[in-house]
Amino acid sequence: MLVYEFISKGSLHDILHESDKREPLNLDVRLSIVVESAHGLAYMHSQAHTKILHGDVKPANILLDDNFVPKISDFGISRLIAIDKEHTANVIGDMTYMDPVYLQIGRLTEKSDVYSFGVVILEVISRKKATHSDNNSLVTSFLECHKEKKKATELFDKEIATTGNLELLDTLAGIAVGCLNLDVDQRPSMTDVVARLLTLNRSRMV
Repeated sequence: MLVYEFISKGSLHDILHESDKREPLNLDVRLSIVVESAHGLAYMHSQAHTKILHGDVKPANILLDDNFVPKISDFGISRLIAIDKEHTANVIGDMTYMDPVYLQIGRLTEKSDVYSFGVVILEVISRKKATHSDNNSLVTSFLECHKEKKKATELFDKEIATTGNLELLDTLAGIAVGCLNLDVDQRPSMTDVVARLLTLNRSRMV
């Protein structure tokens, strides 16, 4: 007998982008989804008995229950990457969220998941789809704002881009940009990401 948990809300992708499942999401709910998803990845990377690299972190693989509690799913790629190998000749996964370093050299690491999670954060705060076909304009737009030291206000979802939320959204965007650093060594670990998000969440609750 197989027993599955019924995930009533579907995926984060559905809630953000699909018209028939799209729901209003305030900033507190979005921040909670991001924090709990980061916790899950950090556990897989550094607390599980055997390190687990997901390899395909994206909104479609983050499922949500009735209370919007996220569950990371679809570990197919992590199973296809042999534990005793650092490199693969067959790069697999969704190109939209794929670490460019992994794409170039075929080496999947914890920092590959960090990169993908950075893209997920951008989708959560913008409610715009990241795409591979147009050179991922969502990622490019946020990176250009950061490079030019401009506020990314126009890129945030108008539903949450209110005056009282802008500082927190700017910080979230900054965390995401750090995850997207092309220098793998300069990217934070998922544990570091969790620490920054928890600090942000506590400041929100004060």
